[in-house]
Amino acid sequence: MADPTNFGHDRLAHLLSDRLLKVPRFQRSYSWDDANVREFLDDLENARSSKQPYFMGTVVLAFDIEDSSRQLIVDGQQRLTTTAILLVAIRDRLAQLGKQDHANSVDETYLRRFELLQEQRVTRLILNPVDSPAYEQMLAGDPTLPSYPLGRCYQACAKHLAELTPDSSDYKILVDMVDQLERRVQVLLALASELSEAYVIFETLNDRGAELTTADLLKNYLFSQAGRDYLGLVERTWTSISSRFDKADDLVKFIRYEYMSRHGKVTMRNLYKALQGSIEKTPAGIREYLLRLDHALKFYTALREPDNILWSGVNTDVRDSLLANRRFGFESSNPLLLAAFRSWDTERAARLVNKVTGWSIRSVVGGKIGGGQSEEAFCTAASAVAGERAINQDKVRAQLSHIVPNDDDFIQAIQAYGPLSLGRAKYLLARLERQMVLSRGGNAEGLPDWSSTAVSVEHILADSMTRSDFASEDDFSDFSTMRDRIHNLTLLEKTLNRGLSNKPFEEKRDTYGKSKFTMTRDAGEARAMHISDIRDRGRRLARYAPAAWPL
Repeated sequence: MADPTNFGHDRLAHLLSDRLLKVPRFQRSYSWDDANVREFLDDLENARSSKQPYFMGTVVLAFDIEDSSRQLIVDGQQRLTTTAILLVAIRDRLAQLGKQDHANSVDETYLRRFELLQEQRVTRLILNPVDSPAYEQMLAGDPTLPSYPLGRCYQACAKHLAELTPDSSDYKILVDMVDQLERRVQVLLALASELSEAYVIFETLNDRGAELTTADLLKNYLFSQAGRDYLGLVERTWTSISSRFDKADDLVKFIRYEYMSRHGKVTMRNLYKALQGSIEKTPAGIREYLLRLDHALKFYTALREPDNILWSGVNTDVRDSLLANRRFGFESSNPLLLAAFRSWDTERAARLVNKVTGWSIRSVVGGKIGGGQSEEAFCTAASAVAGERAINQDKVRAQLSHIVPNDDDFIQAIQAYGPLSLGRAKYLLARLERQMVLSRGGNAEGLPDWSSTAVSVEHILADSMTRSDFASEDDFSDFSTMRDRIHNLTLLEKTLNRGLSNKPFEEKRDTYGKSKFTMTRDAGEARAMHISDIRDRGRRLARYAPAAWPL
């Protein structure tokens, strides 16, 4: 049985002088920015001025089974690293002021000590593989790393010390700073007998609900439970997955979507505890979870990339749907789609992508997406797919019936929908155009690519029109309402649209007749375009909507 965790008080610099410490290799790198460092230095200065102790929170350490002489830093890495860098800067400033003996004492006491058996200096604090080279370079007296977080921290500390000690007679200020860090900057220390226990303490003491913390907690939990046999695989897989995301919150989003694709909705705050409850607490269970997460990432990435190689292997064209998802910011359907790609063959899942996009368009136009209602519905549908209760599109739609408007409601809603951004307008108009062509027996495959920059959105009644352009206040009010809705918008090739947008309709109608878009040519056939005509046009376009995004 492992020894119980020891709790007690200690001082920040004393941890460096009293122990050999190490940042686990899988721990995230040093990340304090200039504001964090400045706040730390200011707090220290204020505490010195008032001769008060300064409490720096909790530090959690664990014994390193690979090196019994060292202890691993589970929580407190940023504070301990910043303290070590400050001590490097103090050492260097003392040397600059001609106090070499003092500088040597700081180096020997807090930074590096001579090991008789090894016949060399040993670094007291070892950082992770990413940070270690820069830190060792700094210890060697070469802190020229201005673009690196560690280097920026050193430069901030060095500048602060130079301002405090402009003359060699001020060296005692530096001595007092070292004494403060050694005796008056206090921490609560928790020393666990093993990593898994230390991570439980870390989670309990740092339950802040932040997304980055969630990612760190999960990573630490997975690594601590991996066991020696699987640690290498777990480390490589986690690194591969996390490297695909530029931001930690995007990684956590993906992890949450993958969880909800199997178990239903969970809040971000409760995600970590839910994951702990769902992952088998054995090395094999940790391995299985990460491999499953890695497999899901392939589909999650494809859902965000219309040109992903995955789509070249299916007969269903999902490009328009994926672009629409991006332009409308549809994310609540991700758990459902991940469940489908995991449970169904890729072709069937790809067809569902198009259906789900259509249902989502109906929902957002009808005001049903947002406020958590749609996420709850899509997660319920995802659980039904995962549990094999929804084995086809009809079964899935049944799970979503309360958020997807019927045809009549959709027709009414799309007439009231807007104002539209140009990106969303292009997609909606393109789908309506396609349905209009098909309804007239035409071939929609020959239409220009609506998503290209060669296609623009044209205001039929110029958006620059003012009250003086209308016969009445009511007409101008109606125009203001419909100006950026589908009623007054159409697709037009950019080659035809040059210098056209602010002209009166009568000067644009001939150009409209040259367009390849049916809706635009139809608009050009009108001899004049009044508010009543714009309103009627909106009604006509809306009638194509149910077929453009079918139930």
